[in-house]
Amino acid sequence: MLRFLHTSDIHLLRLDGVTPWRYLNKRLTGRLNLALHRGKKQDQSLFDRMVEQVEALALDRFVVTGDLTNLALESEFELCVEKFETIPVPLTVIPGNHDTYTRGSERTQRFEHYMAPYMQGEREGGDYPFVQRFDDVALVGVSSAVATPPFDATGQCGAAQLGRLRRMLTALGEEGLARVVLVHHPPVDGLSKPNHALTDRAAFGEVIAAAGAELILHGHEHVNSEASLPGPDGPVPVHGIASGTSRLQKPGRAAAFSVYDVSSSGFTRELYEWNGTRYASPNA
Repeated sequence: MLRFLHTSDIHLLRLDGVTPWRYLNKRLTGRLNLALHRGKKQDQSLFDRMVEQVEALALDRFVVTGDLTNLALESEFELCVEKFETIPVPLTVIPGNHDTYTRGSERTQRFEHYMAPYMQGEREGGDYPFVQRFDDVALVGVSSAVATPPFDATGQCGAAQLGRLRRMLTALGEEGLARVVLVHHPPVDGLSKPNHALTDRAAFGEVIAAAGAELILHGHEHVNSEASLPGPDGPVPVHGIASGTSRLQKPGRAAAFSVYDVSSSGFTRELYEWNGTRYASPNA
């Protein structure tokens, strides 16, 4: 069994030493958004409060499904590494659209450079997907992160990656492992606007329909959600999580994380939300 915490969209921000020329691209609109909107909606100290819960929750692992940063700057990734080093259990991370915010950050694979220690695993001829095995459980990390124009936050896995994903999920299923797929963008219809959506989610769904999985986890939309995709043996649960640093107190949009216990016989989930004072389970 694997017991892990799932969070997403933590958007850790550090702009110290960033020169003005670094904003002469998509970051200009992103920086304005931080000043006018996003900066008021996120509180990165809530990530620290989350980390304080790790030991009491007796976790095996800490999982972040993308958007670790805001603008994919080196200073932000350095802050992420500093924060991650304080977490007393191993981490697994995948990128989100904010982690490949510009063509330069995508071309130089800035996310992969800084986050390589948290993405170790089996691969098949590409950076993604990667597979991490834990007894009878496999975490399968997928990337939907691609650089996009201003005002566009779409994602794409690509045909080559989806082909590898299908083969890997099939092989893991034949071994009897519980397959937990991690992807940043929601792979289902109805959760994202067109300029926020996973553009090849239909092809992603075809992979799941053919190869199967036991659970799919995502972030991106900053809201708690539950959906499903057809699988070869029945519906595959698809769970989204709100931003781990959200200041909002709207239902489903407060800062949150989930704790999963997963084994080859099934899984359980417990949701924890920030109530303004502490993280608490609605079921408590």
